[in-house]
Formats: sequence, C-alpha cells, structure tokens
Amino acid sequence: MKRLNVKQVMLYVGGILMCQFSWMGCFPLIPAFFTAVCLEDAARAALGTAMFLGIVLFVPLAAAVKYLMAMAVILITIKLFEWAEGRCSVLCAAASASIATFMMSLSGTLLNVRDTAGLIVYLVEAVFVFSAIMIGTRFVDFFMQLSLLPPKEEEVYYQEAKLVNYADSFSGLSKIFSRMSKTQKGLSQEQMGKIQKELTGTLCANCGQCALCWEREESPMYSYLAYMLQSLQRTGEADHEVVVQMQEYCPYTDAVIQESTRIFEKARLNLAWYNRLLENREMIAQQLDAMAYIMEDCANDLREVTQENRHLLAELKYRARERGIIVQKPHLYENKDKRWQLTCDAYAKNGSCISMRELAKAASIGLERGMRPHRDERAMVSPQGAVVTFEEDTCFHETHAVARIVKDGGAVSGDNYSFLEMDNGQMAMMLSDGMGSGSSACKESELVLELLEKFLEAGFSEETALKMMNSAMVIRAEDDLYSTVDICSLDLYTGCCDMYKIGAATTFIIHKDFVERVESSSLPVGVTHRMDLPHTKKQLESGDFLVMMSDGVLEYLQEDDPSIAMCAILKNLVSKHPGQMAQEVLEEVLGRTGGIAADDMTVLVCGVWSK
Repeated sequence: MKRLNVKQVMLYVGGILMCQFSWMGCFPLIPAFFTAVCLEDAARAALGTAMFLGIVLFVPLAAAVKYLMAMAVILITIKLFEWAEGRCSVLCAAASASIATFMMSLSGTLLNVRDTAGLIVYLVEAVFVFSAIMIGTRFVDFFMQLSLLPPKEEEVYYQEAKLVNYADSFSGLSKIFSRMSKTQKGLSQEQMGKIQKELTGTLCANCGQCALCWEREESPMYSYLAYMLQSLQRTGEADHEVVVQMQEYCPYTDAVIQESTRIFEKARLNLAWYNRLLENREMIAQQLDAMAYIMEDCANDLREVTQENRHLLAELKYRARERGIIVQKPHLYENKDKRWQLTCDAYAKNGSCISMRELAKAASIGLERGMRPHRDERAMVSPQGAVVTFEEDTCFHETHAVARIVKDGGAVSGDNYSFLEMDNGQMAMMLSDGMGSGSSACKESELVLELLEKFLEAGFSEETALKMMNSAMVIRAEDDLYSTVDICSLDLYTGCCDMYKIGAATTFIIHKDFVERVESSSLPVGVTHRMDLPHTKKQLESGDFLVMMSDGVLEYLQEDDPSIAMCAILKNLVSKHPGQMAQEVLEEVLGRTGGIAADDMTVLVCGVWSK
C-alpha cells in the first residue's frame, strides 16, 4: 500500500476515534473533523463510512441522528459550492458546518429528542465547530504533507559525484590538448639545419667542386648559405649581396637559390598546416573545458529542500485548495543562487479550468516569496491534471523593441538580432552585423546568433558560449566572412547587466539624469582562435534603457565623435516606449543623411522597471 493511502486510512481511523469524545452530551469533533477531512478531498465516501461506523459504535441514538443529518447537510453544501464556483473555501465550509450543527440541535429540541441541553450549549458547540474547522484544516494539510518521501541522498550524491568525475576527465583532456598547442611563428634551428642538409644533399653531392666548398675549413660557403637561408626566412627572397658573394665560389648559385626557395615554400606550407592543426587542438581544448563547466554546473545546480520546508508546502496546498486546485507531490529545489523552483502535480476540482495565475498566487503566499509559472508553462490548470513548474519571481521586468532599415538598393539586411529569455531569469539581447551587406552578410550573422542561442539555452555562460561559437566559425572559415557580436545579458533578479562586445559599435545606457557609453575595440568573431572577450558589468535601475545599434547607425551621423552626438540624441528623446524610441533614433539619423540609408541600420531598445 502506498504511503499516501496509509495516511488516508489513519485519517479514517482518527474519524472513528473522534466519535468517542463528548462534552455536555455534544460531540462537536464529529462535524469538525468530517468537514476538515472532506475539504482535503481524500475519498469522501470512505470517510463517511468510517464516521458512520464510529457514530453507531460510540454515539447515543438521539445524538447519532443529529450528527448524521449535520454531516449530510455539510457534504451537500460543500458539493453545491464546488459545483457553482469550482471550489469551497474553508470559511464557507466552517460556517455551513457550524450552522448545520446548530440547526440540527434546535431541531432536536423542538422534537423533544434532547431536552437537557440549552441554547447556550448549542451556540458554544457551533462556535467550537467553526474554530476547530478553521484550525483543523491546517493540521490535516500538514499531516498529509508528511507523506512526502525524502530523496535518496546516497543516490543523489552518487550522481553528482559521477558528473564531477566526468568534468574532471574533460578538464584533464583539455589541459593535455593545451600543452600540445603551442604554435610556431617561424622555423626552428633544427628545421633550418634539416633544410641545409636537404639542399646540399640534392645539389652539392653531385657537384665536382663539393670537396672545395664544404670540406675546406676556410671555405665561406657555410656562412653564405646560412645568411641566404635567414634572408629567405625573413623576407622570402635571397639577399642580393649574399648572392653576389656566393656566385664567386659556386657556379650553380642560381640553382641553389631556386631549390632553396622551393624547399622553404614547402617548409612554410608544412608549418602553416602544423599551426592550423595546433589551433584546432586548442579549440578542442576550449570545447572540452566548456563541457567540463556545464557538467560541474549540472552537478551543483539544484538541491532539494522539500523536507526542511514541509510546513510551507502544507500552506501551499491549503491555499491552492482554497482556490479549487488540488496540489500533490510537491518538490522544492534551491539553485546555486539560493532561488527556489517548485514542481508539483496540480489539477482543478469538479471539472472546471482555473487560471495558472491562481496557483501562482497560492504558491507565492504559501512559500512566502514571489513565484511565477515557468515561461513555457500552460495557462490553465485542467481537471485532468499535469506536472507544473514554478520559479521564484524576478524583481524586474523588461520591455524590448527593434527598429531597422535595409541599405538602399538592398533586399536583405546583413544585421540580425535576438531577444532570448532564459530559465535562470536572464534576458539576453544580441546583435550581430555581418561583414558587408546582402544575403551573404545576413547568413553569416544569422549563423552566429543561432549558435549563441543554442549554447545559451543549453546552460553555457556567455563567455563560454562566445568561445565555442568562435571556434565553430574559425573552423568553418568560408570566404573570409566575419561578423560582429554585441551581447547584453540582463539579470532580472538583480538588475545587473553583463556586456560582451566583439567588434561591435557603442552601446548606450539611458539613466534618469545622463546617458552612459560602453565602448570596446576588438576583432570580429572567426578571425582568430584566440578571441579577446572585453567584459563590462553595469548596474541598471528602474526606468533605465539599454540601447544597442549596428555601426551603420553611428557611422552616418556625420559628426567628429558620433557616440557623443548619439548621447545627445538619446537624452532628448521624449518617448519612454522602447519601440517609439528606436524609431525616433533611426528617423534622426536619416534626417541627417537626407533620407539615404548608406548601410544596414538596426537599433535595439530595452527598458527595465522594478515590479
């Protein structure tokens, strides 16, 4: 038998025992206990049978009739409320139970069934029933909440340890690849010696003057050949003076230079491929590091705190039931930032559908902190029931918008943007400007943002996602097409904004009293496997606005310092709606260019307000 069924059986046995307690000929615990357990919706037919058995065994006949009639009235009243409104609150049930008990007592007096109890006793009994129900429902909820099974700590610890071991393995592989990935800028002394041996072995071995050039100690050919190879390494051409001096001793100088150039070209090509191999190893090391990071993050992500917060979950079930929603199997988790996540089975009573907002209100009151449904959660709680997820609510909310113009004569914009809401309360605003304009630039910037979205949704940090995306773009390396990346990651819990600008234009923050600039100079993504990640952290307040734009907006302001001119434009904006603000910025720029869009122009605006 399941633990929950055992709890129900214990309640039914308790109902039988409640029939033994009397006060001045009254049995007030019978209607009080029956009502409190009925509201729990735990097999009412079985409860009624158990209470009927207890009344038959322990209650006198006259009183038994009274309380059986009161129980029938209470059950009918609860059912009527649930049919009409989809729920029956504890207050309504307690009031109906106390009134039913009092009216049954009066009816018994009028029929002369009980002539020993007075009106005061009946009133006191009714007040006691009302109070006992209001208090007893909390105890019943808490009692049923004790049925939650604690997680198997050994199993949870084993799984976390296994993920940590995997992460250590990937981290170790990354270090091995990193040690192997030291690129060479030029040929080493050992490689120069091999080139010299290959050259002399190819040409000089069959020459009749070989002994004169290489076996005599006073021969200058050693120094001439060494200088010539050094000049070939530095400039790609043999030094003219060395060639002239060498021709005095060697009649095959032209053949030597030609063969030396060929061997050097081959050595340089081999060196380029070798360095490319090492770069790929380094990118593999970065990806292994990213895998280790995500595994460690998963191992330390959530910790179940259900058992230590049973009283809060009991309050949650009580508040949800008051709204006509039955909550079962609640589990509470805490992430590394000490924020809570709730999962539970929820279904609406009596065939009705109830808004998920009602359950969110119950969760917020019960858990004593603001809770909201998961962003992909359904809008209604249905009678069929489903597993629902709630997260701790954020302190800020945001509104964003975009305005864009395609370059005159172009069909497709090379700028692409994305607004990505993540499960951890982060909102990432991203803008990528592909090199040039048209479809090729659009495809390049679109690919960059698609990769970033996938990595961020998988749980990687912004820095790790940028490194992995850059690795993919370096390996791809098609037609030397590159893109800028501008990321603003806003934490809606704290209002803190992390900015990463890779070859991107200036970002602006509109505060109440001034406009702040955030600038950076770095190469676009895909240029080199070792990418600089300039990181800026800013604290936003309620009413601040983030403004991101592509370089096509700033370059055509026709000012000596376009960023300062843009600060003045943003400061004079009248509207506080992100969409209108973005449109006003483009109109101001086009007004200065005579309505000509010489490049793709994109403006993103995000406003932040406290809840």
